[in-house]
Amino acid sequence: MSITIKIASTSNHEFCTPLMTLYVSILEQNPAVTFEFFIIDDHLWPLDHRYLNALCQQYSNCRQISFLHVDSRSYTHAATNQRIIQAAYYRIDLPETLRQHHCLLYLDCDMICRGDLRPLWQQDLHGNIIGAVEDAGYVEARLTQMGVPHQQARYFNSGLMLIDVQRWRQQQISQQVKTFIAEHPKQLRYHDQDALNAILADHWLRLHPKYNAQSRLIWREQKHRDPVEERHNEAARQAPVLLHYSGYRKPWKPADNHPAAAAFNAYQPLVQKIKLKALNQPHHRQAKKA
Repeated sequence: MSITIKIASTSNHEFCTPLMTLYVSILEQNPAVTFEFFIIDDHLWPLDHRYLNALCQQYSNCRQISFLHVDSRSYTHAATNQRIIQAAYYRIDLPETLRQHHCLLYLDCDMICRGDLRPLWQQDLHGNIIGAVEDAGYVEARLTQMGVPHQQARYFNSGLMLIDVQRWRQQQISQQVKTFIAEHPKQLRYHDQDALNAILADHWLRLHPKYNAQSRLIWREQKHRDPVEERHNEAARQAPVLLHYSGYRKPWKPADNHPAAAAFNAYQPLVQKIKLKALNQPHHRQAKKA
């Protein structure tokens, strides 16, 4: 029986091609799965909409692409830097914006899919609000540094979150995270990720690192203290389901010489072909807005 996976992301014009590449890789790697994509639109260009919407014409398993808007005023004073812009915080509003859905899979747009997403989507969260992968920086002391009460010194990477929308809304997580951001602007060393970890401490399920194989893990920059978890890391290096080009170096920037750029570059001929086809066809279908 076919299942429908609902994926949400955030993108601006600069990240349109990486996001399109991610979605193409997902659709190519999961032909037996139907997908609905929800994109928080951070000033995408009309042409970006056309390119992204063309995926539904190219792939029968792409059911719909919807463009969302959030109230950015909530994050006017949120901590940012050259890499982490204000739009990175917009994911916090997704469960409220898409409240009609039971489950959402949030993905950063600097990722590539290399395998079956069904086991991830069907993962039992065992009463937790989200499922996520531990951050490959292994900043176990981060919660203590922020003064956050916790039982388990674990810190997740917010580039992938499998969200139980109902539990998130019942616990008013979006509101709690926004309050933490407003009250602790100088504590957000890791920006929205810090705020999410502060509120969701002890309420997230640790997923296998193959579902968010971050750059630090791929490059073996740091070993996990737990030998069992390090074996999981090695398995993720050998067979990642989702490669995450986290950090400053990106595969679409040749000067960065990213060691895992081949997985991204392999999809560029297909992405460019879809873009060209979109340009050469009459634009009848309009981007759906939610």
